Amino acid sequence: MNRDKSVRILDPGMSESAQSPEDEVREAVSLFLQRNFPQIQAHGGDSSITAVDLEEGSVEINLTGACSGCGVSPMTTQAIQRRLPGEIDEIDYVSVTTGFDGLTEGTSRDISDDVPF
Repeated sequence: MNRDKSVRILDPGMSESAQSPEDEVREAVSLFLQRNFPQIQAHGGDSSITAVDLEEGSVEINLTGACSGCGVSPMTTQAIQRRLPGEIDEIDYVSVTTGFDGLTEGTSRDISDDVPF
């Protein structure tokens, strides 16, 4: 896979050497979720990045709170899975858990589902 681009997001006051590549991707994913899916927190839910594996190009996200059992969670999950790999070059596979029936849903960059987000 071509990984020509690199994510460079640093917290104010942190030196470039203070963040690992995994931390940089974790920060980029967090900002992506805040920017593109504000409805998660607006509706009483929350998100956490539980794992980043740059070797595999994968990230695991857990949606909690009101997301567990929400009827819109499957659409939100699909939208995250479809859009995140297009935003962050290091990510090819996204796994999202919602607590809804204990299911984990994952997809790779080539998903072609039509999601309304």
